[in-house]
Amino acid sequence: MELSTHTAAVLEGIGQSIILKALPIPSPAPGSATVRVLATTVSPNSRAVFAGKFGPVTIRTPVTPSGPAIARIHNIGVDATFLQPGQLVFTDLWTRSRDDPDESILAGYIGGNQKLEAAWEHGTFAEYANVPLERIWPLNESRVCKAMNYSSEELVHLGTISIAIAGLMDINVLPTDTVIVAPATGTFSGAAVHAALAMGASVIACGRNEEALAHITNTFESSGCLSTVKLTGDAPGDTAAIKAITGKKGADKYIDFIPPQAAGSEHITSCISALRPHGKAVFMGAVFSNLEIPYTLIMRHNLTVQGRYMFDYHHAEYAIKLLETGRLILGDRPNSGLKIHTFKLQDIEKAIDAAATTCRGWGNSVVLKP
Repeated sequence: MELSTHTAAVLEGIGQSIILKALPIPSPAPGSATVRVLATTVSPNSRAVFAGKFGPVTIRTPVTPSGPAIARIHNIGVDATFLQPGQLVFTDLWTRSRDDPDESILAGYIGGNQKLEAAWEHGTFAEYANVPLERIWPLNESRVCKAMNYSSEELVHLGTISIAIAGLMDINVLPTDTVIVAPATGTFSGAAVHAALAMGASVIACGRNEEALAHITNTFESSGCLSTVKLTGDAPGDTAAIKAITGKKGADKYIDFIPPQAAGSEHITSCISALRPHGKAVFMGAVFSNLEIPYTLIMRHNLTVQGRYMFDYHHAEYAIKLLETGRLILGDRPNSGLKIHTFKLQDIEKAIDAAATTCRGWGNSVVLKP
C-alpha cells in the first residue's frame, strides 16, 4: 500500500529550532510535481535566515525549508508533458510568479510575496516536496550516475554551480577571457572559480584567506589557467597586483560575491579598476547596504556593471551539459576540491550548525539525505 505520510522538517516560527513532523505527502497542483528527495543542500546562511537575521525579508512560518535538490519524480501535475514518475531530476528553490515575474521567493528560505510562500510551503528538507515544473531539470541517469558514477550528494552541488554560471554567462565569459573572481574563497565565489575554469576561461582568484587560496591553487593548478592574488585592502596595490597577472592590460570580466560582513571592503574598487576597457562586471553577492564604485573610471573605460540574482532555466541546462561532457567535475574528486558533509534528516540542526561554522566556505558542501 502506498504511503500517505512522510517526515518533514518544519520551522514553526522565526528563531525557533526546526522540528520533525509526520505530514501528508503533498499532491501536485497543475504546474508542479511532487518529488522524492534524495539529497538537498544546506546553505551556509541557513542559521541566520531561520533566525530572521539575514536580509530585509523573513520567511512565512510554519514552513518546510528548502534548498537545491536531487530527487525522483513521484507524481506530476496534469499539465506536465515531459516529466515522468521515477525520473531523476535536479530541482531549485527560486520560484517566480507566473503572472508577474518581478515577484519571486526562494521557497522555504527567503520570503517575499505571501501568496507564493503559501503555495510553495512544502520544501525539500523532507522526504517529499512540491516543486514548480519550471524549476525541475531532468538528468541523464545512465550517463551521470552509471557511466560517470556520480551520487545524489555530489550532483546536488549543481545548485551552487548554476548560480555562478548564471553570472558568468550573463557577462558572456569566453574561453579566451581572463576572469577576476572576488572574494574567491566563499561557497558561491569558489564555485565561480570552478565554473569559469570549466567554461575554458583563465581565472584570477582574489581573497584575504591565504589558506583557502592555497587550497584553490592545489585543486586547480593543473588547469594551467589559475592565478591567485591575496587582497591587502590597499586598493591601488591590489589593482596593480591583479593587472600584473594580465600583462598590465587588465582582465576581461569580473564576478563579485561579496558577503554581508565585507560591506566596507575596498576589493570592488580594486577589481573594477583592474578591468580592461569595455570589460564587464557582475554583482552576485549578499550585501544589504550601499557601496562605493569608481564612477569616473567605469564611464571613461566604457565598462558594463550589472547584477544577477539566482539562475534561469538555460543556465542550469548549461551546467548539466558541462557535467555530462566531463568539463565540470563535482564531488570529492581531483579537480573539484569539494568535501561533502552528509547528514540525516533527524540531524538537521547539526547540519545547519555545520554549514554555518566548521563546514563553511569553499571546498565544503553540507547535504541532507532525507
